Formats: sequence, structure tokens, C-alpha cells
Amino acid sequence: MAKKNILILGGGYAGIIAANRLARKKKDLQITLLTANPNFVEKIRNHQIIAGNLNKIHSIRSLLHKKVNLVLAKATRIEPEKNRVILENGETLNYDFLGYTPGMRNADLGTSKENYYSIVNPEDCATLKKNIEQSSSPRITVLGAGLTGIETATELAETYPNARITLLDSGSVGKSFSSIGGEYIKKVLSELKIALVEGSKAEVLEADHIRTANGSMYFHDYCVTSVGFIASNLGAESGLDHLPNGQVILDEYMQVPEYSNILGAGDAVKPRGEQYSHLRMACATALPMGIYMAERIAGILGLKTSLGNSPFAMAYVVRCVSLGRDKGIVQAVSQYDHPVEKIWTGKIAAFVKETICKITVFSCKMEKYFDFYPYPKLKQSAENKEQELFAVNAK
Repeated sequence: MAKKNILILGGGYAGIIAANRLARKKKDLQITLLTANPNFVEKIRNHQIIAGNLNKIHSIRSLLHKKVNLVLAKATRIEPEKNRVILENGETLNYDFLGYTPGMRNADLGTSKENYYSIVNPEDCATLKKNIEQSSSPRITVLGAGLTGIETATELAETYPNARITLLDSGSVGKSFSSIGGEYIKKVLSELKIALVEGSKAEVLEADHIRTANGSMYFHDYCVTSVGFIASNLGAESGLDHLPNGQVILDEYMQVPEYSNILGAGDAVKPRGEQYSHLRMACATALPMGIYMAERIAGILGLKTSLGNSPFAMAYVVRCVSLGRDKGIVQAVSQYDHPVEKIWTGKIAAFVKETICKITVFSCKMEKYFDFYPYPKLKQSAENKEQELFAVNAK
């Protein structure tokens, strides 16, 4: 009997951990991981590239099980009817099962990109670092005050004390935190002398300034974009059903409904249904999805699986944000990711955040040898989610 050919498309958290989990299954499987980048991009550390304190880069090969074949090439199209992926060089890769994990990208913000740098792109981050170091007191605007934007602004302010940092957002900073969590974040921003601009939607992005919807203008030498994150457009351009942000739509078993041999995980996909509405683009989501995708493929093949014969379900536990190297905040959340009034701050929180960042890579490595990743399971049925939503909204 011929080996089943499993192609994992994407070398991020979800793709690597899925490939390693599958490689240890007893049945002979031909597993290939396809990615254009030879090095693993820790997106949760991209802000450290700008600050110059990212100390280690991991090659993807070093993170993969020895049974996984690594192909370094860019995919340009999936042909699901023919069970193959077209590469930029014109070659093709066939599959019996496709693991779709190409991740996220930055949306087109309508700018020429002069003086604009995407926090998603490690090359942009490295270029910005060089430019900042050549400036005496640069004006830097961080556009978008989500978790990544907050981390970027605080890291910049701590590393480059002569820089003038502005954090601009159309909403309120810390909106995904509890009230005490949001207050703490703003306190640290103030201590770092970061100019905070809330409730101001960026309308026009010019090379040296941003004009907001209310007519205000904020000038900069450099702007870090931390907004408009959308999924890879590969699935959409290949004809797979998708959301407006490019995420390929999956069923509760993380399979593409029209093509059940295509499964997905990570930022580039979204399972349909209200029970999955809370899932966000994050490493904390990608790793459980990657584990489940591997187990689901194993289940389809009749192999032993602890998860793959039941619908996908996962819980959140905390939300962690670094506020420079010495401070941070760990926000306790419900399993459906709603913040509760319990936080840890300061050096302890910074330590927890750094430990979690290390565990993500460590988990990928350990999955080469045994089932390691501590899959966060739901403690209640999805039917109770509506009650939790009502309780949160009633506050």
C-alpha cells in the first residue's frame, strides 16, 4: 500500500507542530512541509527585532522531525480538484491531504509604504531598526493599539529613550483587557512618555504624517503598522470559500467542506459557527489548531488519536503582553477569552510572558519526540457560551 502523502503548507506555529505530531504516528506517512522562509518567524517577537534584543533565530529544519521533508519554495496556487499545489518556479507538489497553514499578512493600507513598516514582516522590522539607529531623536508612530501595538510601542520607548513615540488607535487602548488591566497599561505608557491618541481613525497615510478622520495630523519619521492583519490570500485566490479577511472557512472538524482532504489551522482559517466566534489570530490559537489538525488527519486514516474523532474545541486561559523587557501584564480570561478582573503585572508578568514565548518554540521541538503540548480544553459545552456572553455584556 502506497504511503499517504501529507503536505503542510506553511512554516509557522501551526504547521510545524502539526508536522511533528503526524511524523510520530506509527503508520508510514510521507510528510512534507512547504515554506518560502528557511528560518522560523516568531511573530510574537517581531517587536524585539526593532529593539535589537532578539537573541536567537531558529531554522525551520532544526524544529522539524527528521521524517518531515522540508521544501523551501513559494506556493502560488492550490488546485484542489487535482490535489496539488503550484509553486512559483512552476513545479507542483501533489498531496493526499493538505494542511493549510500559511498564516497572516498585512492588509493594503493605501500607502506607498515610504516610511511605513509592517510589524508582521521581519524584514521591515530589521530595516526599521537600522533607520532608527541612524536617527538622533526620531518621531515614531505605532498605528494600532492592540496587543502587538502596545508591545511595539513600549519596546521602542524603552530601547530608544530619545525617540518620540505616538500610539494611535481608532478605539481605546487596552479595550481587550479588564478595567484594572487597561488602567495598568495606560499607566506604563505614561511612565514611558508615550503619546497616546485614542478614538482617532487613520484616514490618510502620507510619507511623513497620518491624518485622522477628525482632521488631526500626526507627523512621523517612521510609522509601524500594527493594524489590518488579514489572512494569506492563497486560499481565496485558489477558489476556496473564505471570509472577507481572507480566512478560509472550515467545518467543526477543521476541514474545508467542499474538499474534505484539505484541513487548516492557524491565522489563515476560521471554523464556522457561533461556538468559534471567539477564536482570534494568535499563537495561542494556532498551536491547538495545529495539534488538532494532525490528530484529525490521523483519525481519518484510522490511526490512534486522542482528539481527532471529535469536533475541534479549545479554551483560552490568559492574555499576556510585554511592556518592555522588565514589565508586563498577564490578564486572566474566561475560556471564551473574555477578561476577568484578575491580573498580574510588573516583573512577574514579564517573566511569565517570556516563559510562554519560549514554551511555544520548545513545544514544537518536544513534539518531535512525544505528545508534549498542553492542549487547553473547554470545561463546559459550547451551549453555555451564550450565557457567558450575556453575563459579560451585562457588566
